Amino acid sequence: MPRMRLVMEYDGTDFSGWQLQPDRRTVQGAAEAALSTLTGRAVRVHGSGRTDAGVHALGQVAHVDVAEKEVDRVRSGLDRVLPRDVSVLGAGIVAPDFDSRRDAVERLYRYRILRRRRPLLDRWAHVDGRNLDTAAMSRAADHCRGRADWRGMAKEGSGNSSWTCDVRTCLVAEDRLGWTFLISANRFLRGMVRLWAGTLTLVGTHALSAEDVRYILEEGDRSSAGPSLPARGLTLVEVMYPEDREGAVSDDP
Repeated sequence: MPRMRLVMEYDGTDFSGWQLQPDRRTVQGAAEAALSTLTGRAVRVHGSGRTDAGVHALGQVAHVDVAEKEVDRVRSGLDRVLPRDVSVLGAGIVAPDFDSRRDAVERLYRYRILRRRRPLLDRWAHVDGRNLDTAAMSRAADHCRGRADWRGMAKEGSGNSSWTCDVRTCLVAEDRLGWTFLISANRFLRGMVRLWAGTLTLVGTHALSAEDVRYILEEGDRSSAGPSLPARGLTLVEVMYPEDREGAVSDDP
């Protein structure tokens, strides 16, 4: 059975996250329903990771196993039968042992903050009308880069055997509309990016310092971290794989 790699974009506003849930609308459920329409049978979609309710994606990756005769049908037809808030940007054959979750080596997330409400953008951003100090937030972001224990900026109850994450990218950028926070790592803990973003906003208001962020990471003190910001501001931008396993998508659907 050929294995296909799907690159997916979705607006998470009206979804209860990626993962299948009884009586809830999910991205995985929408993708599997569309594939069932195309193939006439149940097809399981394996995502690179879960996104929470309300979180968006520009480059979620998933893999599916299909029959040889179904490959062209999936390439050409899947995007047309998906709902309007989900799209397949690419679909191609990969190695039979490719695993979208286990083979991923890095994920990049973006958190977007606007200075004021923007009706055409509000679904994909959090609004914070305060005058945030970009330079201070950037200094705090610098402390987050590298290998560290992130229990101070993660939700409890995840059943983690380790809280260590290797953060490769950690940036704050300002533009006329607001701020963009970018963070990539080899793994992410439950709620980590939204808590990190909330902590940076406290630095931006000078309620915390950049050194306080270093302390939170060193001591694992969750009580000193900021609030978890709303899901609508968070987007999974890209999932990265080793070059020899990437299995480049061969055709757009």
